[in-house]
Amino acid sequence: MKINYTKIFVFVVISFVSNKIRAQQDPHYSQFMFNKLTYNPGFAGATDGKICVSLLNRAQWVGFGGKTVDGLAQGDAPSNLIGSINSALSSSSEKFLSRIGVGLTFSKDQLGFETTVMPKLGLSYRHPFGDQNVLALGVGVGLMQKSLDGSKLKPQQSGDPKIPNVLVNGSATDIDLGLYYTKASLLGIFTEFYAGLSVTHLNQSKITYDWSGSTVVNNKMHYYFITGAEYAINNTLSLQPNIIVKKDPAKIQTDLNCYLIWNQNIRGGLTWRPTDAVVVLGGYQFPSIGQDGKFGALYIGYSYDLTTSKIITYSSGSHEIIVRYCFGLKVPKKTRPIRAVVTPRFM
Repeated sequence: MKINYTKIFVFVVISFVSNKIRAQQDPHYSQFMFNKLTYNPGFAGATDGKICVSLLNRAQWVGFGGKTVDGLAQGDAPSNLIGSINSALSSSSEKFLSRIGVGLTFSKDQLGFETTVMPKLGLSYRHPFGDQNVLALGVGVGLMQKSLDGSKLKPQQSGDPKIPNVLVNGSATDIDLGLYYTKASLLGIFTEFYAGLSVTHLNQSKITYDWSGSTVVNNKMHYYFITGAEYAINNTLSLQPNIIVKKDPAKIQTDLNCYLIWNQNIRGGLTWRPTDAVVVLGGYQFPSIGQDGKFGALYIGYSYDLTTSKIITYSSGSHEIIVRYCFGLKVPKKTRPIRAVVTPRFM
């Protein structure tokens, strides 16, 4: 069956611009360029034939927890932990399985007295075409599990049946959809170009806490556009601009990032998030380990968000660290046994 990528692309674009704004739900990551699988299942398998395992931890608005803001008692400051593993089913470019990408993520998001845990499986089909072009369509399916510690809530009026006073839980299926495009060389100037469109919470599921069925969380769709590339200044220095635009139920948010990379190992950069923060980022790509890099390579990155909004009065900023390890998986080729052939000469 031939897949019509044009219709799929138009569908995602129309969805991106036509939906009403609701409340914010998805966590935000400053090192989004290393965490694409979280919000775009089309990225599954886009690992250059390697298996990549990553772990990211974010502590947002440090110092904010436990304070009173605008007369309301606050819970813990937001914190996020996410782990992922991402690979194509095969490293051989001659096999159909090499076009199938698989990604698994596990995330834990703490926001005040509410905790969200979600394991998610992403599958993508990567379609190469033209001159070094690859377009991938991905679907992510997960189980969103939420818990709310009602015993810590301090409502102005007690006895409200919609506000629990004990620990309550609920869960629902969650579905994502994404497109991810890559091109090895663009206009003879940029390399490693990428762009993606995706939507999370496509099914807009509802989570009802086990509290008289009256406390409901409505998951609303979030939309993402990402793009980036690399520009070589000389043999040792290069620039890597990255952009993400996020439309969530509360607002549209943009991150404008640029890294300076030295010798493909050391990187430092800045991100501007209008009306919210200025971010300082850095990272180090360790050289590949073992002969021909058979034991893979390790990357460690860090970012610090200097808050520029009114929250700066209560917070010293946000910290984020990511550790990623990529390695190749070589499967020994099966060899057929040599069969003896008897010829008339030796009979």
